[in-house]
Amino acid sequence: YSIKTANNKLLYKISNKTDYDIPYSGIEVFDNGSSVLIKSFYGTLAFFNNAGIKIKETKLSESLGFEYERNIRTVVDNNSLLVIFREGNKDNSTLQKYSSDGTLEKSFKLNQTNINGVAYSEALDQIYISFVKWNNRGEPNKEISLINEDGQLIKSYSANFEKGCFTDNNRFVAFSNRSLLSINTEDMNINFLNKATNNKLFLDVTAVNEIIIAVVASPLKLQNGKWVYNNPTILRLNSSGKIIEQNNFDISFSEFGFRKSGINIQFVADNKPIVLK
Repeated sequence: YSIKTANNKLLYKISNKTDYDIPYSGIEVFDNGSSVLIKSFYGTLAFFNNAGIKIKETKLSESLGFEYERNIRTVVDNNSLLVIFREGNKDNSTLQKYSSDGTLEKSFKLNQTNINGVAYSEALDQIYISFVKWNNRGEPNKEISLINEDGQLIKSYSANFEKGCFTDNNRFVAFSNRSLLSINTEDMNINFLNKATNNKLFLDVTAVNEIIIAVVASPLKLQNGKWVYNNPTILRLNSSGKIIEQNNFDISFSEFGFRKSGINIQFVADNKPIVLK
């Protein structure tokens, strides 16, 4: 794992040797440059300082054994980490809050299970949790719960997301592969909920001031023995969800993400940046 600055300068590397049949660890990076490896198979967290030195490893719960498909959801804001996990087949989940040095600051139970997305603003004291529950007919209902850091339910929404971010003008913007969502964090109302069209998928989203930038592309296809996305479109939307500009690119790629550098935002596809001013 390579930890880099916003200007793509290498800070340090983390070596994490793993047996061939064990899932790879996830990673989160704090604002101060320290990081944490999320080892879902073992149910542990390994914390590293901003020089890449491991300072602590902790187990989420002593009741957790080895598990190949354990669902652990994590999110970092500033220098705080939220972790959500489920112990066995219990009908609830556990939310834990850690500092960047691995200190456990909070832990409480959640009624939600089958969680597929979490977003967190420490300054706003808002945690958005996306999950799926099934009705008596076995049909899935997609919902979002907005809670505070004490676990109190503030509001519920009939929507769904996988990743999200917070804008400078107090908007929560999030997406699933088929929808793009914006919520006003002051009155907690939905600004817009846009659906993907023309067999496209939302891949990522970010925001600059009041402009929302989203990337859509065709579904994954197997080309030359590699799964790739094709022909992405970068959309610019206003705070009401209206598309004000779109640019199409004739490229194929498998790895991607937004990178902020100074006043510019780059969409990086297979390590090749597209600068978005």
